Amino acid sequence: MATTNMEKPLSDQWGDSVSSRCDTLEPDDLRQVSLFNTWEDVQEQVVRTQSDLLKESAIQECTMLISDLNQLWNFTDFLSNQIVPKLDMSIFRGLVVLSIKLCQDEECAIALMPRLLPSICHKVEILNRHCSDSSAMIPQAIEACSEVALTLLSLFTSLVKLMRMKRNGTLPGELDIHDAFLETNPDIVSLGLTSKTAWPLFESSFTSVTRTIDESISRIDKTSKNSKNTKRSDPWSDAPHLQLMAALSEQSFRSQPEEYADIPCIILPSIRTSRFFERTDVISKIEEHFSKVDTDRYFRSLVLYGIGGVGKSSIGLNYVEAKLRRGELDAIFWVHSEKPVTIRQSFTDIALRLKLPDARLKDHDENHALVLSWLQHTQCRWLIVYDNVESLDLLLEYWPTASRGQALIITRNHSFASKPADGGLEIKTWDAEMGSRVLLRLLATGFSVQLTDDEANSAHELLQKLSGHAQRPGKLYGMSGNSLIIALWNIAYKSLDPQSCAILGVLCFVAPDSVPQALFEPESDSSLPNSLAFCSDCLCLSETVENLLALALIKRDKNSRTLSVHRLVQTSFKHSMTREQRQQSFNDATILVSLAFPRRDSASAQLYLMWTRCALYLEHVISLKNCFREEKKASPSFTALKAYCELSNACQRYLLEINAYTELEDLIEVNTLAFSTLAQEDQTIGIQGSLTSHRGQLLVRLGKASEGVEWLKKSYNVRTRDIPFNRRESAWAAENAGNGIATINSFSDAIKWHELARYHWLEWSKTNSPDKGVWPAVLKKSMGTTLLWAGERERARDVLTQAMQQIDSTEPYNWAMAAYTHFALGTSDRHDRNLDSAEAHFMEAQNLWLKGDQLRTDPFNAACMYRMGCVALDQGKLEAAIKHLQDAMVLTSMRKDSMKAEHARCVFKLSEALQQEPREEEEAAMLHQEAEHLLQQLSPDMKEPGLERSYDALVNILWR
Repeated sequence: MATTNMEKPLSDQWGDSVSSRCDTLEPDDLRQVSLFNTWEDVQEQVVRTQSDLLKESAIQECTMLISDLNQLWNFTDFLSNQIVPKLDMSIFRGLVVLSIKLCQDEECAIALMPRLLPSICHKVEILNRHCSDSSAMIPQAIEACSEVALTLLSLFTSLVKLMRMKRNGTLPGELDIHDAFLETNPDIVSLGLTSKTAWPLFESSFTSVTRTIDESISRIDKTSKNSKNTKRSDPWSDAPHLQLMAALSEQSFRSQPEEYADIPCIILPSIRTSRFFERTDVISKIEEHFSKVDTDRYFRSLVLYGIGGVGKSSIGLNYVEAKLRRGELDAIFWVHSEKPVTIRQSFTDIALRLKLPDARLKDHDENHALVLSWLQHTQCRWLIVYDNVESLDLLLEYWPTASRGQALIITRNHSFASKPADGGLEIKTWDAEMGSRVLLRLLATGFSVQLTDDEANSAHELLQKLSGHAQRPGKLYGMSGNSLIIALWNIAYKSLDPQSCAILGVLCFVAPDSVPQALFEPESDSSLPNSLAFCSDCLCLSETVENLLALALIKRDKNSRTLSVHRLVQTSFKHSMTREQRQQSFNDATILVSLAFPRRDSASAQLYLMWTRCALYLEHVISLKNCFREEKKASPSFTALKAYCELSNACQRYLLEINAYTELEDLIEVNTLAFSTLAQEDQTIGIQGSLTSHRGQLLVRLGKASEGVEWLKKSYNVRTRDIPFNRRESAWAAENAGNGIATINSFSDAIKWHELARYHWLEWSKTNSPDKGVWPAVLKKSMGTTLLWAGERERARDVLTQAMQQIDSTEPYNWAMAAYTHFALGTSDRHDRNLDSAEAHFMEAQNLWLKGDQLRTDPFNAACMYRMGCVALDQGKLEAAIKHLQDAMVLTSMRKDSMKAEHARCVFKLSEALQQEPREEEEAAMLHQEAEHLLQQLSPDMKEPGLERSYDALVNILWR
């Protein structure tokens, strides 16, 4: 790590800063600061302070500080040992501890440090991880670390001064402390701030520190990526998601009370096994691992790994339930971790069950951040179980960075034991003796009811043949797994009647957990295939489900009316099928899910009002997609039904509306493959037109607008070939093309496409609608937005006003289109300098979106925040502008790789706002440089990089 050339200037800068800070301290404070030179001194002081505290809660708060402080000490050690050798960090360390002592002296102020330290230390921990990669420590990274140290020094010096400047026993936050703070900080007075703003200003100082750390992490990350010698193999070394989590946690620090969750909170699998055989030794080993440290003070984790079907989940559940019976846990969270869609839903369930502030049913991204933040800050006793983990990268996105609690990972992958967990425990198959005992118990209970004497004897004989390799992952009939269990299930499969086979076959192709029983009870019986016709008879369906339950092949939760199937049952039953039977079961599953999944309203071409039902069946559509890909790879002759492509198109529309671009892109690819397997007569214009349209809209939203426009034009051309010509669908296709073309700023062409969409609709309405001569508000909103950016503002306002009136008078109320229309009207008002009206429209757009959509992390909500920041800046409301723009940038950061233009304009506008803020010039310049760098990547030929419109020109027209 070559830092020789930078050591002296950095050392001098640090020395000057320390000297200037010391000059502002009282003599007694300076003396106390010099007493704390080692980590042992700090621990001793914290323990001594504890003994003086009377309240148990205060003692607990104090105890938690030790583990948080350790992260700061690691950072200071790194600075003094590797960045600038022999750098004197004793004054900084003393300031930290004196801050704690002074807060503890004021009993009411003790809550301040547990609010402040964990949030800072969490960020410093992330920074420590980045710094541990020596290849990343190039000059820019060294400078970033130095900036963090200096801002931390400033923060703790200010806190010591604030706590000392109390009068007449006044506690922090009251008027006298504010007055005292102002008297010794004339720079605040010069800004014209009242005394009542001093304490909020300190929190603003805290925000500035955390933002500096975030920016430092970002800079180190960028410089390490650009270093040619850097090769990342460690998932922790690149953690943009952790930066986002930290930023959102910062918001929680500002606004959330210490404990704001509904405790106790117990989330366990809704369907549990009733069989648990001879695993007490394993449970004891798990207990031993977690008892090595006090998990009320330290975070501890363990991996349970082994082959499929060996009982890992049952063991984990048994351990959790034992802890619960003994009253050792306040919160237990069972997380289905197999796929992104399941783990996202699990974290949403946790956020909603905890009743965390700002938790929303549909906003998985924000719920993800809220739960991780809560796990980091809470003092309750919690355990989280990640069941069926397959991907390390996915796990790390949802892994807690906490100083206490427990995590249990259940997986087939033993490598998780080294990272991120503290250790691992292999769950092995039974030996021959134990296997015999288990088999006899099974034969004596559940299965024996269904087995003949010959079948029972065959099972015993098979056990003897398999016992020799039951201790290792063996292969039975060419598949991996627990051979004994597979053998028993194969015996059970032989006894299944055709109806049971049909139900189990469907369950093999949908998501295994929480399958709504309503899936097998469609409203229309006429669409059921012959193999599922019995489902129309409630009694017959009930008997079939009971048969599968008796054989322990499926489980059921009566309260939620959901079914589940073990993944090994899915695998083994699929393997027992012929190719034709797998094709039939996949088709059956497709038809059932297709009947349950909502379709877009043809009058508005949207699904906004049906999102809740879409979310219920999303994971099953994703499962069908994955299964089709696997089956097609294994058997080239495997085909899809027309209903599969129609179902995928419907789901694609939903994913487009919720901006789930990764899932959407994959679904489009598989749907395209499925479309190619359809018979010629099933390759309809409707399917092809929607498929090409969704691909085009996706590309436009991902910043590939020119490519997307070609697909959108293709979609329209496909629609024109429909016989008879479908004018309504062609109108929607023309509107989509118009929006795409407007995004690439070809406004005259875009207007022609919007006029074409209006023409098609009016022609359709002449013979198909009672409202002849009326065209939809959706089309008016799009045309008005394009006219606005084309400079035809009067015509734009007229069309948008018509759209707004039409939306307000129509039931059901289309909140999404109302939000988009208010957004466009706000943009129009800002152009005309009607700033108060513009602010009202943008606020109303955001309110409507959050009430209906409840997705705070949606790009449209980010756009609303951005525009409110722009208007506030125009109005001279600098503080409000900075807050809105910072909030917007947190959201755009989530998609900054795929939606770079949206993020770039937030960075640029924030730099403009900070440029007007005294003492923020350096950060403003850094942000301005980052914005221009992003703009250069997006548009190398851009001639006016310092203008807002240069960035707007690259943003999707929907939220421009």
